[in-house]
Amino acid sequence: MDFKDKKVTVMGLGLFGGGVATVNWLVKHGAKVTVTDLKTKRELKSSLNKLTGLSACKLVLGRHEEADFKNADIVVQNPGARSSSPYLAAARKSGAKIVSDISL
Repeated sequence: MDFKDKKVTVMGLGLFGGGVATVNWLVKHGAKVTVTDLKTKRELKSSLNKLTGLSACKLVLGRHEEADFKNADIVVQNPGARSSSPYLAAARKSGAKIVSDISL
């Protein structure tokens, strides 16, 4: 799958490194990445410090915004996110491909 110039929303940066590795890999491969997480910037500080492509990412922290899912070509679903999430439903309805970090 080619990620160059694709709009990719990463749902859940998390605290344990999986989201960080995913975001860094996507940025390296030319994706336009939006990171969205219900945790705040303060809570995610250690993860944010590990992002090598931070300046290339749009950050939406402390909340999710439906538009970030509707406008995505691809959504990377955090393993902890329910498949019934209204945000994932909005992404599906808009035609986004839903993937996991493992499938990348």
